[in-house]
Amino acid sequence: MKLNRSATELLNRYILGVKRELGGRERDDIAAEIESYIYDLLEERYPGDREINREELETILKEMGSPRKVAGQYSPQRYLIGPRLFPVYWLVLRIVVAVVTGALLLSLVIESITNPTSDILKMLSQYPLAIRDGILSTAASITIVFAIIERVTEGKRLEEIEELKELKIDELPELPEEERPFSLVGISIEAALGVLGLAFFSYIRGTGGALPVILNPDTQMQMARVFTDNYLKFIPVILGLTGLEVARNIMLLVQTRHSSITNWWDIALKAGSMVLNGFMLGALPLIMLDYFQTIFQIDDLSRWNATANTALAVILGLGIFGNLIEIIKKIVHEVRQPAY
Repeated sequence: MKLNRSATELLNRYILGVKRELGGRERDDIAAEIESYIYDLLEERYPGDREINREELETILKEMGSPRKVAGQYSPQRYLIGPRLFPVYWLVLRIVVAVVTGALLLSLVIESITNPTSDILKMLSQYPLAIRDGILSTAASITIVFAIIERVTEGKRLEEIEELKELKIDELPELPEEERPFSLVGISIEAALGVLGLAFFSYIRGTGGALPVILNPDTQMQMARVFTDNYLKFIPVILGLTGLEVARNIMLLVQTRHSSITNWWDIALKAGSMVLNGFMLGALPLIMLDYFQTIFQIDDLSRWNATANTALAVILGLGIFGNLIEIIKKIVHEVRQPAY
């Protein structure tokens, strides 16, 4: 008995999914044991010297269940949170702890840049404790919630948990040689825009927030200050995030495919941008229109400045919401179907 090419690829993807759910030094041995068990089932159900196709293998795999379910049978017994809920608990715990840690670290960076007069040494000594407390409190809260769910739903069927046990072929991880759709042109454009962004933010940092203005071709160019000191404080952070985005795009162009590294890199950048937008919302006003008061004969300048900053606040708020949605979608996709 042997598997045809399509069935072999499916089996390899299934075993790869099992390995990613297992832990410990015996992971490869357990995966080999499961693979051998699958071959035994195929021999029993389809005896004789024949070639097994993909549909026949799918039948066996769907009866076994998802890689998470199969791997859970080899996990040690958990007492506070049972094996039924533990895979979901562990997944949620890792994601939330990573997000909390990243947010606290980024807030330290932004605080040190926007408030250079603060005691940096004191902040550095306090932040490890804050990060530790944040992680412990987050882990404790999630553990308590899942422990309560475990006790309340004991002996009951949870549809959400049962769905995780079902095998979904399209959610199996791709094999290493498989590549996701990739647009070199799109990534090249993003990299070029990132470089232009670095040049722009470096320029306004050098001019103190002023931009060149030419209202009439016959008049000399003038510099109009548009960005406030509050905004200029964030430029180093903006340059850092933009530089990291350019580096990610260059890495994509070099390897010509997406990977777990670049995907998690993108998630981290979006989380950083979301935190940055939050700090900027708290630092309004960020722009001013003083230069244009006499030119456009603006009577109530404070109202125009307030309107402009309100519009900017709406944009920042939408950016936070959009990044949050993208982060959730990308984390779920990467966890359920991680790239190589």
